[in-house]
Amino acid sequence: LESGNNNSNVKDRVLVKDEDMKASKVHNIFSTGRSHDGVSACTPSMIDLSYLFFNFVSTIAVTFINKICFSRVEFGYPAALCNIHFLVTLFGVEMLYRAKVFQKMDVSHRHLRRDPNFIAIAFVVGVVTPLNNTSLKLNSIGFYQIFKLLVTPCVVLLEYFLDRKILSRNRTVLLVLVCVFVMISSYSALAYSHYGTLCALIWVPFAAMYKVQWGRVKKMYNTSTLALMRAVLPYAICVQAAISPMVDPPGILNFVWTIEAMFWIGLSGVFAFLVNFSGFLVMGNISALAHVLLGQLKTAIIMIGATILFGSKYSPFQLLGASGAVVAIVLYSFVTIKEKEQTLVVGEKDTLPLISKMSQHH
Repeated sequence: LESGNNNSNVKDRVLVKDEDMKASKVHNIFSTGRSHDGVSACTPSMIDLSYLFFNFVSTIAVTFINKICFSRVEFGYPAALCNIHFLVTLFGVEMLYRAKVFQKMDVSHRHLRRDPNFIAIAFVVGVVTPLNNTSLKLNSIGFYQIFKLLVTPCVVLLEYFLDRKILSRNRTVLLVLVCVFVMISSYSALAYSHYGTLCALIWVPFAAMYKVQWGRVKKMYNTSTLALMRAVLPYAICVQAAISPMVDPPGILNFVWTIEAMFWIGLSGVFAFLVNFSGFLVMGNISALAHVLLGQLKTAIIMIGATILFGSKYSPFQLLGASGAVVAIVLYSFVTIKEKEQTLVVGEKDTLPLISKMSQHH
């Protein structure tokens, strides 16, 4: 009987080890594009392009679904919708963790709560989206787009001062062209409100910090995108819930949750999970600027598509600006990916902390 039990225990240990190896293999491919034995599953260019395409498609989808939530089912609470998005995203990440798709961060929550760099990213993630939605709600799309452009130079300056990153001449020229074309496409309908302008001014530096600091914290802890999402989102949800009453109008407790409303709001949450995950992949594995320009590309594509499919009224000058922005962003992405491949060969500098600490944690 003892021999039989020993054999059974050996089999159990083998099965557990095999499951751990499979989970590790999935985790490695998911976060780095490499298989468990180190063999590249995809080229870096293919992986980066897949992240960009994933984020682009999911963002377009969630934009139209959110529009249905606000208009068709009349859920006029953007900050509350953001809370729902984050809760669904956290639930999805937790299910992937339970399925052993990724491994959690090898750091205690006590250590994270004492790390100012982690606290900074958790706070910024919770603040950015409600401020962004409030700016869009109170200002015209053209005015909103102009402020989105201000995020680009802020990201460049932050990356220079924090990590001494300098853009190449080709990327700088293309970046200037993108800004010029987006300004051309957004020059009309610059309506704004004083409160909306204040929200936009506060949002710009937070948005730049959000896009830069995510990739930096990911490198500092040498962790995967999903693992960092699992650690950050609970704190970000608390921050977002705290500021929601200052952003949303009163009356959310009186909202009637019909089956149609639950369907569209739930579907919005599912696609928000895809948007958040793909967005964090872009920021953590490509660059903060790539994520900024992807947002500009989405806007330009929507303008062109609305004109072709729905007959929306845009001037030829605006359509020229949108088309030029699309071409410039595609070229910028191509140049960025090529330069990143060269950087991988040469080697990349260590990431410096955003906030230096007087004492080191052991």
